[in-house]
Amino acid sequence: MLDKERLLKISALDDAWIKQAGDVQLKLYSTIVNSFINDFPAQEKKIKSALKIKDINVLEMSLESLFYTLKQIHAEKLIKEYSSHLCQIKEIPYEDLQSFAIDFLKAASALSIDLQMVEYRAALESSPPPTKQTEKPRFTNTILAVDDANIFLMIIKATLQESGYKVICINSGEAALNYLKNNRPGLFILDVEMPGMDGYELARKIREDGHEAPVIFLTGNAKKDSVIKAMQAGANDFIVKPVNKEQLLERIEKYIKL
Repeated sequence: MLDKERLLKISALDDAWIKQAGDVQLKLYSTIVNSFINDFPAQEKKIKSALKIKDINVLEMSLESLFYTLKQIHAEKLIKEYSSHLCQIKEIPYEDLQSFAIDFLKAASALSIDLQMVEYRAALESSPPPTKQTEKPRFTNTILAVDDANIFLMIIKATLQESGYKVICINSGEAALNYLKNNRPGLFILDVEMPGMDGYELARKIREDGHEAPVIFLTGNAKKDSVIKAMQAGANDFIVKPVNKEQLLERIEKYIKL
């Protein structure tokens, strides 16, 4: 069963409903959430395909289906944010409709990943390994961002430096490991898909080398096996591409307070 405290930390969900839900409701909710997580990649693919060929009818039906699913999982913030556009879908100019659909998919993808993280941690806690109580590590305010695409590094660096963070940008896993021989950043932002050493392998090596600072993955993939693979590699959180300022700062501020 999903943990209430973790669900309440997901801003897209309805806090009031979660707080009053009983065990029976949460058990049913877990089933609905799991269906959403498993079905979303296919829904996303169908919507993107309809956008590509400009099939407004299929696009409308697919978006309405996803919207109905979000209602079932009480994604109150997303429902309020996108309902008015969905009601006027055939009156919206195509360029605006395309922008709306992509933004809607990104928000749903981020929610799917957040829910998968709650599921994954609940499963881990159902059979916890023996652990020793250790003092909580103290991290620096330096953020290491690793991505082979310079455009993403530029966006991340400009946004975070403007907000007062110190950011080191590196464009390969190998170069990142070399940097880490003499440095211990307070947070990692890693792209999943990179040539040579991908984000999963880099995260595993970071953990093997004793770095305990939070790892946030940059991803455009909400498939369950990909999210689980990232969590197993040491991920603490995710940022869904394309990167925007609000989401980036929201994720960073969960771990580093200036």
